[in-house]
Amino acid sequence: MIRCKGVNNVFIFSLSPTAVTLVYSLPSLHRSKRWEEFPNVTFTFDCTDRPVGFYADQEFECQLFHMCDEDGRRIPYMCANDTAFNQEYRICDWKYNFDCSEAQEWFYLNELTYVTDPPKF
Repeated sequence: MIRCKGVNNVFIFSLSPTAVTLVYSLPSLHRSKRWEEFPNVTFTFDCTDRPVGFYADQEFECQLFHMCDEDGRRIPYMCANDTAFNQEYRICDWKYNFDCSEAQEWFYLNELTYVTDPPKF
């Protein structure tokens, strides 16, 4: 068994006489910022005129996200270490699975959350 550490993963290979097989990969152990490492954090994200839903905060590399309620209030949340808010699926996900810079392209999905007759694609 051979371990190779890449930029974002630790790959574990199993060697056989005829082939090299990728057994599985694990997220790397690099450290993300923790909530307490954002002293006196201020948000520029605004929920005014936004549909109810969850929104990645690109200013914080999507590690922070906000829930906008029906009154336009913003409730901030933080994803666990080494994860960030994947706007397309609206979950905290491994950072290497998506591009945070594209988060705003998926904001429209919040408009479809409470629709009783969603558009057919």
